[in-house]
Amino acid sequence: MGFVFVLGVVQAFFIEFILLNKKNKNLSDRILAVWMFIIGLHLFLFYLHYAEFIVNYPHLLGLGLPFPLLHGPLLLLYVNSLIDPQKRFYKRNYLHFIPFLFCYALLTPWLMLSVDDLQSHIDLAETNVITPVYLMIILAMTVSTGVIYVTWALLQLRKHQKNLGNNFSYRESVDLKWLRNLILGMGIIWVVVIISNFTLFVNDDSSGDVMIYTTVTIFVFFIGYFGIRQGNVFSDNTHELRENFVEATRVKYEKSSLKKDKGQEYLKALEAYMIDKKPFLESKITLPQLADRLDIQPNNLSQVINENLGKNFYDFINEYRVEEFKRRITSDEGKNITLLGLAYDSGFSSKSTFNEVFKRVTGQTPSGFYKQHLES
Repeated sequence: MGFVFVLGVVQAFFIEFILLNKKNKNLSDRILAVWMFIIGLHLFLFYLHYAEFIVNYPHLLGLGLPFPLLHGPLLLLYVNSLIDPQKRFYKRNYLHFIPFLFCYALLTPWLMLSVDDLQSHIDLAETNVITPVYLMIILAMTVSTGVIYVTWALLQLRKHQKNLGNNFSYRESVDLKWLRNLILGMGIIWVVVIISNFTLFVNDDSSGDVMIYTTVTIFVFFIGYFGIRQGNVFSDNTHELRENFVEATRVKYEKSSLKKDKGQEYLKALEAYMIDKKPFLESKITLPQLADRLDIQPNNLSQVINENLGKNFYDFINEYRVEEFKRRITSDEGKNITLLGLAYDSGFSSKSTFNEVFKRVTGQTPSGFYKQHLES
């Protein structure tokens, strides 16, 4: 089993190495690199304990005790840095690490003991520095911060997904669905922590630690897998992704003071432009870009679409694309082109988005619609 933990350590440090060697590193890369280093070190300390190497260095038992208090803050900071690439690391972010430092402050008397004294206390289980009550306090801090930060990160991601619908006509490379899986992975770890510690206190079964760190090892490989699959986590080609996020963050989401008559004027201009210029044929069109062409403030355009049409920007644009696809497939130009080719020509940028949107709008699959057209 110890070999599994060694693999986890190697994988964590390998991910850190890749991130630190990216040419176009941003804040999210640096945060993830630090996080991988912490996880790798944490796994290494547990491996020393599991392999009983730590017997000769008892101070290491306390060194890794506060580490779980780092994972929640680093998760949240990583999520926020991806949602808003313009975000900087402010001094107030260090406040997230107060529980970690507080825990070390409480551990100081224990860590200051000599090796012989500390080993004696451990062997006899008679130390008065670390009491069961103190361990319960640390456990409560660890579990509560874990639950709080996982929930917080999920809420931030949910808010981001809503903002995407109001600003982007596509979701590929910007939806961060893999990040939701990352957060849920952290949530699973905390569930295992809770179950393992409950087993420890009820049945005096310490095997739960192995379960916890095995789950952490799986989590590290999970990050590596999705990092490679997502592509933009480890690659240097993130310029377009960051630009798109920056563009979206310029939009103010609060309700504007747009008057009703002005809103109707904007709506007529918007509908005329959609018919005349067909901006929906551009697969990467965004609300700020469209607002700029119409000489309308982005938040005003967003309000017009949301309130007057009862939909977000994503649905608004893609419904035009569906109608364009239907027009093309029923015309002569659709005879020599595949359904997917027509979808791309209509402005869609991926097969999955096309199928999902088409079925939601029409209640049919694209192939079903085409078959019905041939039979009519």
